[in-house]
Amino acid sequence: MSFGQKLRSARKKRGMTQKELAEAVGAKHNSVSNWEKDLNRPDTDTIRRICDALGVDANELFEEKGLSDVEFALFGEVKQLSREDQEDVLEFIRFKRAMQEKREGR
Repeated sequence: MSFGQKLRSARKKRGMTQKELAEAVGAKHNSVSNWEKDLNRPDTDTIRRICDALGVDANELFEEKGLSDVEFALFGEVKQLSREDQEDVLEFIRFKRAMQEKREGR
Protein backbone atom coordinates (compact mmCIF):
# COMPACT_ATOMS: atom_id res chain seq x y z
CA MET A 1 0.00 0.00 0.00
CA SER A 2 1.36 3.44 -0.91
CA PHE A 3 1.79 6.42 1.41
CA GLY A 4 -1.29 8.06 -0.12
CA GLN A 5 -3.42 4.96 0.36
CA LYS A 6 -2.31 4.65 3.98
CA LEU A 7 -3.00 8.32 4.60
CA ARG A 8 -6.49 8.05 3.11
CA SER A 9 -7.23 4.93 5.15
CA ALA A 10 -6.03 6.53 8.41
CA ARG A 11 -8.05 9.68 7.69
CA LYS A 12 -11.22 7.71 6.98
CA LYS A 13 -10.74 5.56 10.11
CA ARG A 14 -10.58 8.79 12.09
CA GLY A 15 -13.81 9.94 10.37
CA MET A 16 -12.22 13.06 8.93
CA THR A 17 -12.77 14.70 5.57
CA GLN A 18 -9.83 15.93 3.50
CA LYS A 19 -10.86 19.47 4.37
CA GLU A 20 -10.89 18.71 8.12
CA LEU A 21 -7.44 17.11 7.95
CA ALA A 22 -6.11 20.04 5.94
CA GLU A 23 -7.42 22.49 8.54
CA ALA A 24 -5.98 20.38 11.37
CA VAL A 25 -2.48 20.43 9.87
CA GLY A 26 -2.52 23.92 8.38
CA ALA A 27 -2.58 22.81 4.75
CA LYS A 28 -4.83 23.44 1.77
CA HIS A 29 -7.61 20.97 0.95
CA ASN A 30 -6.06 20.18 -2.44
CA SER A 31 -2.77 19.33 -0.71
CA VAL A 32 -4.42 16.45 1.15
CA SER A 33 -5.98 15.28 -2.11
CA ASN A 34 -2.58 15.36 -3.83
CA TRP A 35 -0.94 13.46 -0.97
CA GLU A 36 -3.62 10.78 -1.11
CA LYS A 37 -3.16 10.49 -4.88
CA ASP A 38 0.62 10.13 -4.33
CA LEU A 39 1.24 13.18 -6.52
CA ASN A 40 3.53 14.57 -3.83
CA ARG A 41 4.30 14.19 -0.13
CA PRO A 42 4.08 16.60 2.77
CA ASP A 43 7.23 17.89 4.43
CA THR A 44 8.40 16.31 7.67
CA ASP A 45 6.85 18.97 9.92
CA THR A 46 3.48 18.48 8.23
CA ILE A 47 3.83 14.70 8.52
CA ARG A 48 4.26 15.13 12.27
CA ARG A 49 1.09 17.24 12.40
CA ILE A 50 -0.75 14.64 10.29
CA CYS A 51 0.29 11.89 12.69
CA ASP A 52 -0.93 13.93 15.65
CA ALA A 53 -4.24 14.76 13.96
CA LEU A 54 -4.89 11.16 12.94
CA GLY A 55 -3.47 9.55 16.07
CA VAL A 56 -1.02 7.41 14.11
CA ASP A 57 2.70 6.79 14.21
CA ALA A 58 4.78 7.83 11.19
CA ASN A 59 5.79 4.19 10.75
CA GLU A 60 2.17 3.37 9.95
CA LEU A 61 2.27 5.77 7.01
CA PHE A 62 5.77 4.78 5.86
CA GLU A 63 5.62 1.08 6.64
CA GLU A 64 7.02 0.06 3.26
CA LYS A 65 10.19 1.95 4.06
CA GLY A 66 10.28 0.75 7.64
CA LEU A 67 11.44 4.14 8.93
CA SER A 68 12.29 4.15 12.61
CA ASP A 69 11.78 7.28 14.70
CA VAL A 70 15.51 8.04 14.41
CA GLU A 71 15.52 7.54 10.63
CA PHE A 72 12.47 9.78 10.30
CA ALA A 73 14.14 12.47 12.42
CA LEU A 74 17.36 12.19 10.39
CA PHE A 75 15.40 12.63 7.19
CA GLY A 76 13.80 15.81 8.50
CA GLU A 77 17.07 17.27 9.69
CA VAL A 78 19.08 16.40 6.59
CA LYS A 79 16.37 17.79 4.32
CA GLN A 80 16.99 21.24 5.80
CA LEU A 81 20.71 21.22 4.97
CA SER A 82 22.34 22.59 1.84
CA ARG A 83 23.12 20.11 -0.93
CA GLU A 84 26.82 20.24 -0.04
CA ASP A 85 26.11 19.55 3.63
CA GLN A 86 23.75 16.70 2.68
CA GLU A 87 26.58 15.12 0.67
CA ASP A 88 28.90 15.49 3.69
CA VAL A 89 26.34 13.73 5.90
CA LEU A 90 25.97 10.93 3.35
CA GLU A 91 29.74 10.51 3.19
CA PHE A 92 29.89 10.33 7.00
CA ILE A 93 27.11 7.72 7.12
CA ARG A 94 28.91 5.61 4.53
CA PHE A 95 32.13 5.91 6.56
CA LYS A 96 30.33 4.82 9.74
CA ARG A 97 28.75 1.87 7.92
CA ALA A 98 32.13 0.78 6.55
CA MET A 99 33.64 0.97 10.05
CA GLN A 100 30.79 -1.13 11.43
CA GLU A 101 31.25 -3.73 8.68
CA LYS A 102 34.97 -3.84 9.44
CA ARG A 103 34.30 -4.42 13.15
CA GLU A 104 31.86 -7.19 12.25
CA GLY A 105 34.41 -8.78 9.92
CA ARG A 106 32.47 -8.30 6.72
